[in-house]
Amino acid sequence: MNRDFEIRQLLRAFRSGLMSEAAFEEEMTRLEHESGEPGQLESPSFEAGGRVYRSEREAVLSFLDELHATQMDSAIGFAKWAAVCRTKGLRTGLVIAAEREAYHARIIQRRVHELGGELRATTTEQGKQMVEVLGNGAISDLEKLSALAAVIQEPQQAVAPLLAFATALNRDIETKQALRLLAEDELSTAAWLRECGTALSASQTAAMPHQPR
Repeated sequence: MNRDFEIRQLLRAFRSGLMSEAAFEEEMTRLEHESGEPGQLESPSFEAGGRVYRSEREAVLSFLDELHATQMDSAIGFAKWAAVCRTKGLRTGLVIAAEREAYHARIIQRRVHELGGELRATTTEQGKQMVEVLGNGAISDLEKLSALAAVIQEPQQAVAPLLAFATALNRDIETKQALRLLAEDELSTAAWLRECGTALSASQTAAMPHQPR
């Protein structure tokens, strides 16, 4: 039987309630472990990010679940920051960044649905604090940019986990390519925020009155 057809049949049975989640997971794991040679199985585990999973699909669902929560936090945080932003030229960029993170979350949600998974992860305490800081109008834009720069010292740091996980994928080409493209967006946003922080800091330093010697 065609593997893609069998997966679609399993998804249909699971979503219609004819198959339990445990049975669905077992069948999906079986399909993933089957190679092109009849009766030959691949290694029954998949390792990524220092963690070992039963299958590549299980790893993908876990990774995307956590990534979705992070993208939602960022989308909300950037949108709230844009609403209270006082720096000329920064607000529109924040709106764009918020839209990027929001559509990333939608793409991730759709991919998880295609794989027959569910989104369960919620915001972390760190994510919650980030949203509160970014949406706080009493905190200056420079302070927010400096805080983000302290967390992500180099833009490449922001995308390293995405690219590493994408590189580790062997079967799930759809997720592999999606993560590569999402990483490009994330790198662009991180680099732009760092440039804004450097420019705003230099501008404020230049505007400070010089102390007489």
